[in-house]
Amino acid sequence: MRIIQWFRNDLRLRDNTALAAAASRADELLPVFIIDAGLENRLESPGRRTYLRRCVDALAHDLDHAGCPLLVVRGDPPTVLAKLVDQTHADVVTHNRDYSPFAMRRDRAVASAVAKAGARVESFKDRVMFESREVVTQSGGTFRVFTPYRNAWLARLSGSPPNTSGLPRLPKRMAVAHPASSTAALGGAPMEFAAFAAGESEAAARLDQFLSGPLASYVESRDIPGIEGTSKLSPALRFGTISIRTCVAAVLQVRQSNPRFAAGGGKWLDELIWRDFYQALLAEHPRVLTGPFQTQYTNIPWNDSHEEFEAWCEGRTGYPIVDAAMRQLVQTGWMHNRARMIVASFLVKDLLVDWRKGERFFLHHLLDGDPAANNGGWQWAASTGTDAQPYFRIFNPVSQGKRFDADGDYVRRFVPELGNVPKRHIHSPWEAPDPPTDYPSPIVDHAERRVAAIARFAAARDRK
Repeated sequence: MRIIQWFRNDLRLRDNTALAAAASRADELLPVFIIDAGLENRLESPGRRTYLRRCVDALAHDLDHAGCPLLVVRGDPPTVLAKLVDQTHADVVTHNRDYSPFAMRRDRAVASAVAKAGARVESFKDRVMFESREVVTQSGGTFRVFTPYRNAWLARLSGSPPNTSGLPRLPKRMAVAHPASSTAALGGAPMEFAAFAAGESEAAARLDQFLSGPLASYVESRDIPGIEGTSKLSPALRFGTISIRTCVAAVLQVRQSNPRFAAGGGKWLDELIWRDFYQALLAEHPRVLTGPFQTQYTNIPWNDSHEEFEAWCEGRTGYPIVDAAMRQLVQTGWMHNRARMIVASFLVKDLLVDWRKGERFFLHHLLDGDPAANNGGWQWAASTGTDAQPYFRIFNPVSQGKRFDADGDYVRRFVPELGNVPKRHIHSPWEAPDPPTDYPSPIVDHAERRVAAIARFAAARDRK
């Protein structure tokens, strides 16, 4: 049997469902990565393009070592794959499923084009532990609130523990006349994100490092942006250089073998479940990419202050924890999860700016930018989603800074203008006896904007 394996956001050899299925049956295999112009429009982040290119380069290196080189082609996936089927007389095209509206439309077009060329497409579950219809309510519906979803997810896991596969033995590489492209065509930017080395081996090493140390204190440390308290595996999961099954299996094993890791392991497992939850929500409710899940908040009157939005984007709001987080994002392509919640709340509840503008800004800059997780997080912060914080619960940027960056280490790292501000005033430098002259005063009064935000959300709910 001749099989084309189409890599997408599953850029690894180990525990890759579609690749394992293809390798077990194929007499000849053609691994392919397509630089998709349509997808490039959704990868407008220069940093994410760079990171993707490095991940593909690492995959190509691993496939070369396995004796089955990767073909990198630029073009439209339905056209490219149909042409490859025609050239190679392949029987099957294999790939792992994705759940965004764009991906599902693309994959339907691919299936049609491949069928016309004389082959068939086989797709596999790989991106999630459980797909949306695998974790349902007692009545058969899909969940809209995380906690009952989590409970059902864990119940499903107890009956279907993760079954991971190792490094597959690849058959000989299928000959093809199609000219190869270079991953340099993806473009990118000279960004520094050393903490996110690309590729399968790097992701595995990061998982081992996290599970052997930081996991023990994860419950306490995961909310402290100034320390290395999280796994930082989100970019690897985004591009599939590690599988969620591998992560789940590893954390379950660590929890069972050492009680010291039980609490932290359970909390990190919750984060992986959130990832599945948001993927399921997007699969079942694609409308969330364009509007609020809770439709009563569709017509909130948002502010349209270009100056305030730009100050937020550039990290010069005058609130140190907000500015540190936004500068971390732009400089490194990543932001700590607690900081993501703080800056999202500030944009929506303090600046009264439409959450979709922040969602787009994040997606432009984040290495781990994923439509499902990004949308879910923003709608949570904006109180418009399925399992959102109540609209009247609004983060105070000063108290959040004092609580989660008590010594100001995080702020000083990314806001050097505040390097000499005493710890006592690091999160409210305007109160210092000698405020820094090169750092702005707060652009809004938090207390005043909090009242305005509550009023706008309440009015929208009452109109509904």
